Amino acid sequence: MAIDLQDTTTSFSENALSAADRAFKLLITGPSPLSVEGHSIGHGVPQRPIDLGELKTLLLTPHATDELKDAVWAHLVRRSRCDGPAWVIGCVGVAMPGLKNLAARTTQGCPTHVAEDIVSEMVTYFVAQLRRIDLDRPNILPRLLLWAKKGALRVRARECSSVEICADVPEPVALDGEPFMVLAEAVRCRVISSDEAKLINATRLEGQALRAYAGRLGVPADRLYKRRRAAEARLARAIEEGQVSVSCDGPASNLAC
Repeated sequence: MAIDLQDTTTSFSENALSAADRAFKLLITGPSPLSVEGHSIGHGVPQRPIDLGELKTLLLTPHATDELKDAVWAHLVRRSRCDGPAWVIGCVGVAMPGLKNLAARTTQGCPTHVAEDIVSEMVTYFVAQLRRIDLDRPNILPRLLLWAKKGALRVRARECSSVEICADVPEPVALDGEPFMVLAEAVRCRVISSDEAKLINATRLEGQALRAYAGRLGVPADRLYKRRRAAEARLARAIEEGQVSVSCDGPASNLAC
């Protein structure tokens, strides 16, 4: 899909949030949807298995108390920490109404390629905080969304407020090495090239501005946006099909493990 740098209409048809939404819908359909046991939640919820789609709807009703919401979110976050990537996607899916609202507000007036980066960072911050959020304090979801907002505004400020390409590329930040292993395996499997892995690593994992990265390479930024989008699409398909492992037990892992 071509990127129009003059387009100021935000589209959520192809971005990290819509990808998570599609994955969530797959998890809650079929004969064995991702579910919680009502007795594990308490606070008056039905005492039976409740799939996460129904749980999301229940939390949006006027009768859902703050205590119920915190009980649900404490349970979901604990599952995301202990039971694997499906529960991370489950958390994003249950939070989808809030995330979509946040995405609409933080990307308003941005070009499409900037909006995509904003949404990607928003989801990344939300997922990262699942590991760190204090479950003993109230308002778990609002605090998760606050962190997601910080990530979104960080990218918006970086990409939208500067007209000129930065002269200096930021120094790489320290990484735990796990996300890079996914990229390394994808290169080994010839899903993406080494240059594409470097591009994703620099602009997604290290936080370098894509425009600054493009300026250092002496290539148009819109060309790198297209290249990164195509590479990430291939990587996502390879992960979904099991060609590239993101499990904790495999040769590569990701932040959800």
